[in-house]
Parts: sequence; structure tokens; C-alpha cells
Amino acid sequence: MDENSEHIPPETLLTSYQVGELLQVNPSSVNKWVKAGRLPAFRTPGGHRRIRAADLVSFLNAHCMPIPRPLADAGKRRLLIVDDDNTQLSIWQRQLKPFNEHVEVALVNNGIDALVQVGSFNPHAVLLDVIMDDLDGIEVCKRLKSNPETDAIRVIVASNLMDDTMTKAALGAGACKALSKPVELEALLSELGLSAAVALVGVA
Repeated sequence: MDENSEHIPPETLLTSYQVGELLQVNPSSVNKWVKAGRLPAFRTPGGHRRIRAADLVSFLNAHCMPIPRPLADAGKRRLLIVDDDNTQLSIWQRQLKPFNEHVEVALVNNGIDALVQVGSFNPHAVLLDVIMDDLDGIEVCKRLKSNPETDAIRVIVASNLMDDTMTKAALGAGACKALSKPVELEALLSELGLSAAVALVGVA
């Protein structure tokens, strides 16, 4: 496995030796990172250590280390943004454009389409406007969290009218964060595990 290898999907399981080859470091260094708890890994039933490609990329981003070419797509995070204000969606599209190597974005303007899009897009995180016609953001969150196939998705809800009551309802529905609008770009990227990418692109 080298720099000329085909791109590695995010769920690929790598051995310490393969990680060492990719990073051009000794596999013993990889094992030290794992033992220190810095690099997530698990053991197979046979006792062999395996590291997910996506976890490796997160580790590299967190330590501002270069991403080998085969891992370019493994670290890309999928973000679904749901807001009935199309102007707001356009703003997000523009703000996230500099991060297109790190984030794949899908935009929808209502809760019903959001639930459909989740099935095909399989996002890592969803940013939900709370107040929408037909199906509001808190109800969308409840449905995502009640489905075993989508309950692991990080859900961030946001509103211009965020208060203690709305915050309690959002967190009670399973959201990981309830934020007031406008949501800071850095805070959103941090929820995707891309805080290092923010610094690299130069966003304060």
C-alpha cells in the first residue's frame, strides 16, 4: 500500500504495518499511538489490531499531519444542512466551499426531504433549523434518533429563537447541540471533527 494506491474508503480496516507504510513511519510508532489512546483501534476476535481509515485521518487532522493521497476521501465528512430559508442555504454553501476537500455538503429546505436525503446521503452530521413548515427540526431529530439506522448521526439544531425551553426540547429529542443562529462556521466544523482543517484554511 503506497502513495500510488487507489483511494481507500473510510471504513477500510488497516493493520499497523499498513498504517506505517502510508505514513512512512515504523509500525512500532503506530502501536505506541494506539497504546497511548491517541489513535483509535480495536482487536479482531483473533487478537489482531485494526485501525479504521476514517479514524486514521481524524488522527492526522488533529495533529496537523499531511494526509496521504490514498486517504484523501477517507476523511471527508458528509454534512446535511436543513433550512427553509434558501438564502441561508446559499450562505452555508458559500462558507463551506473552501473546505470541499474535507466536507461533502447536501442542502435541503424542508424536514420531509431531509429524512429522504438522510437515507441516500448517509451524513455524519445534520444541521437542522428548528422552525420549519410541515415538519420542524425537533421532530426530524426525534425520527432520526428513533431509527437504529440513523441514531448515530450527530444532530445539531439551530434557531433564531433558541431559548431554554427550545434547548431542552432539542436535547431531549437527541440533538448533541442546540445553537443560536447565526451558527459559527468554526463550531460547525468542530462538530465534524475538522477543527484542525479550520486552522489550515485560515478561518479565525
